[in-house]
Amino acid sequence: MAVSSCIICLAADAQITIPWSSSLNVNFGRGISNPGPPLSVGKTDFTYTTDLCPQQGYYTVVNSINCGYPLDLSRDAGITYNSDFQYAFPESDSGGYMMLVNAGVSPNPTIVFQDTVKNLCSNSGYLFWAGISNLSFASCGHPNFTINIETTNGQIIKTFQTGDLGLSTLDTNHFAYYLGYSSLLTPAPKSTFPFFYGLFFTPPAGVTDVVAKIILDPLKVFSECEVHFALDNIVMMPVSSQIQIQNPTYPDGWIIGTCFQGNNPLILNGSIDYDSLIFGLTKFAGTPYQNPAYQWQQSLDGGYTWADVPGETNINLSYQFNNPDTFLVRLRGADASNINNLNCNVTSNVIKVQVDGLPKSFSFSSNSPVCEDSDVVLKLDGGAYYTTFGPNGFSDNTAFPHVYHPSLADSGWYYSNITTYGGCYIKDSTYVIIRGPNLKIGLSDSVCYGTTFQLSASGGIKYLWTPSTGLSDPNISNPTATPYVTTKYTVQVTDTSGCSAFGSETVILKDTLFKALFNLPEFACPKDIVVIHDSSIGKIASWNWNFGNGETSNQQDPNSQTLLTTGNITTNYEVRLIVTDSSGCSDSSYKIISSVPNCFIAVPSAFTPNGDGKNDYLHPLNLYKATNIKFRVFNRYGQLVFESHDINSKWDGTVGGLNQPAGTYVWMLEYNDEKNEKISLKGTTVLIR
Repeated sequence: MAVSSCIICLAADAQITIPWSSSLNVNFGRGISNPGPPLSVGKTDFTYTTDLCPQQGYYTVVNSINCGYPLDLSRDAGITYNSDFQYAFPESDSGGYMMLVNAGVSPNPTIVFQDTVKNLCSNSGYLFWAGISNLSFASCGHPNFTINIETTNGQIIKTFQTGDLGLSTLDTNHFAYYLGYSSLLTPAPKSTFPFFYGLFFTPPAGVTDVVAKIILDPLKVFSECEVHFALDNIVMMPVSSQIQIQNPTYPDGWIIGTCFQGNNPLILNGSIDYDSLIFGLTKFAGTPYQNPAYQWQQSLDGGYTWADVPGETNINLSYQFNNPDTFLVRLRGADASNINNLNCNVTSNVIKVQVDGLPKSFSFSSNSPVCEDSDVVLKLDGGAYYTTFGPNGFSDNTAFPHVYHPSLADSGWYYSNITTYGGCYIKDSTYVIIRGPNLKIGLSDSVCYGTTFQLSASGGIKYLWTPSTGLSDPNISNPTATPYVTTKYTVQVTDTSGCSAFGSETVILKDTLFKALFNLPEFACPKDIVVIHDSSIGKIASWNWNFGNGETSNQQDPNSQTLLTTGNITTNYEVRLIVTDSSGCSDSSYKIISSVPNCFIAVPSAFTPNGDGKNDYLHPLNLYKATNIKFRVFNRYGQLVFESHDINSKWDGTVGGLNQPAGTYVWMLEYNDEKNEKISLKGTTVLIR
């Protein structure tokens, strides 16, 4: 399947494009060796030297300056020219040459550069400008230049004074930022030539040839001083209008990618306007074309030379590529009557077109085989974008896809589309092996509060469940769990190879704290009214009572019950409560209440501790509702022989294991009754042997 796409790459390497002009464009070329070639004879009053740090009266051409000046330059003034609407990003290692001059001290004007420019268009606007950087010590003064546009017979058409270079104010240094920038724009032009100088002019009617001059004014400094400066990008360019080109899909992009396989053409649209240009303090209004004409151009050397694209003369470009390539494109325009005179043409911003071929030197690898408790790490290389698919529904669009805690189902072939910036892609694959136990785990379930639930897992020889709270044993395959909140139990299962797998089972609690509770006395005396009160916890929806005497109720607090005794027999009743909460969970509770035949508190008048099972002990009778009991027995000498605070404690007629003699004993009983009133009783009893 053919693919075509356009990609913006703002961080990519920028080409060094000198501001284009066929009228005059002196950028000194570029190269890796120093010095570079000299100017033609008659272009300057200074003498060319191969000395990289020239003496007074000499100049050289270099791609970097390192002479111990206050300002040394690491690159020239080459800047990608993107018109008044786009930013420029120069390369730090452009290899471009610049002119380095040691002017010395001269009382006379000296021509730094001059050239005759021919075949201009009368009454069309032009900008003549250059980058000039002062390299001298401030104590030696500041060079000042006069920039002139003259007729071939020496008549001045326009003149401009740069002011003192090196000073930062416009009052004394009439600098301008690179065309397309102002002091308020961010980012500022990234050139080691921070300032440019020049003027706008219009050739008078009938004048098509002019002489452009950059003149160093007489220097009024100390005789022992030397004045050093660098010069670059000497340009005379038409500025009659402004042309802008852009890709409609990515209107802000200056690098456009596409694929040589694509069926969709690359689209670039042009537009023209006549807004004012500002250079320094000068504002120049463009003149509309009466009959505009256009020509698309391309450059294969980074913008140093340009060639027309045959047949592409529309304002919009639609082009389909069949071979990989990389080049720059722009649009030039002029009035139709001047379209063939390049000295009258203006050009647009520059767009880099990258027509990609298929990815080369690509790779797709993994860290397979891995255990289930490790991560699968895939690694892709050789493309700009990646789309990866694999088993178990895996997909990813990064260069380092991961499968975290994989399962055995993640084993298999992984496929990736390795795609270039321009959309060309190739497929590659890698096989991934996952090792570990074939883990199987029970289904999650919902339980009621306090319910015991059995977890289950299989596939290994070792198991570790977490959290261990509420588990019968966290180290077996099927522990029981009694959760009191919704809990996700995770199990690590390890096989004989030492590889582990992880699984989880969530036990969802249907309700929160839930328990059946009620209040009931332990004993009931004849004719007592027994009050039963529900105290269950939770969101109770229904109650089901069974009182053990044949009566039931579904009220929260049932009616009081009257329990009758039968003869002299104590009868026990089991009272049971079943409650159901709003989630349908149930809980039950029961209590025993004893209905006694007599609740009259008394102490027997005699007892016979002979072990026959009849009347063997002395103790108060019927203390069912008494509290704070204190029962004491004294012999006839007033000695305490027995004391009890418990309803179930009884005197067996001994003291320290020794039988006490028969006779009369005095007892004393204290207790609080059911109204919490303190009662005191006293009497005698006879011990019979």
